[in-house]
Amino acid sequence: MSHLVTILPSGLSFQVREGETILQAALEHGIDFPNRCRQGVCTSCVCKLKSGQVHYLPPEPLTDLDKSQNFTYCCLAYADSDLVLQHPFIRG
Repeated sequence: MSHLVTILPSGLSFQVREGETILQAALEHGIDFPNRCRQGVCTSCVCKLKSGQVHYLPPEPLTDLDKSQNFTYCCLAYADSDLVLQHPFIRG
């Protein structure tokens, strides 16, 4: 099973497969997706979740502030549905 991820404002879309992080899928599709540490520390891959559901493997990486801001750590997040994410530095 796969889900469609759309990045705003660029409008880029790609499929993410079950068991694949959002960042892994984006890079596999040739999208220039900001990333450095791939461990949820540097925050360069953080997007704002506009719609859809994601999950993380334990331990939960999000703080209460992250959750209140709808932040998604794409290097650690797995899509549970189609997603719309916002990242200002991803270009189409």
